[in-house]
Amino acid sequence: MTLLYLIRHARSTWNAEGRMQGQADPPLDALGREQARALADHLRHETFHAIYSSPLARARETAEIIAAPHGLPVRYDDRLKERHLGEWTGLTGDEVNDRYPERADGNWRVVGPPGGENQDALTARAAAVFADLLAAHPEETIAVVSHGGLLTAYMGHLLGVPLERHVIFSFPNAAVARVKVQNGRVYVLSLGEDRHPKIPNPNS
Repeated sequence: MTLLYLIRHARSTWNAEGRMQGQADPPLDALGREQARALADHLRHETFHAIYSSPLARARETAEIIAAPHGLPVRYDDRLKERHLGEWTGLTGDEVNDRYPERADGNWRVVGPPGGENQDALTARAAAVFADLLAAHPEETIAVVSHGGLLTAYMGHLLGVPLERHVIFSFPNAAVARVKVQNGRVYVLSLGEDRHPKIPNPNS
């Protein structure tokens, strides 16, 4: 049995501005660093055998803060990066709606943004990296810090959601899902945990 802690990075400067990030590399903002520290404190008594992360700054910094109390190095994998958003990178939702009205409906993820990554490609990438992690860590607990799109794609893959019926799972900034994978069976223990003690609320 492998226990996965799937963690979305804390708030970045572009999250705060409502900009679509994709594989761009904005850092955490001040509130995001507070969120990461609160999450690290929440997870400090968990036993992790390894911690993996996307190499993008917002995930990398979140992972390093989480890893510090455990004395573990963070292992980076390019396949854990967010969906490539092509021409939409750096735009706000309103800007996308204005410039690409024909592509900006609720199912844009299935076909992908112009010049970006569609759901099939993203899901294949997510499935491949997690298959390798599961094979490398049988009977262990690992934390994986990544991005909302990538983690949602992997959850959809695990649960057999058809690609044409895209579902958005709950991954707010600094949220955690706990998933147990055992003998080909998937057990979702929690999803979208973001009410960690002391975690700052961006809406307060």
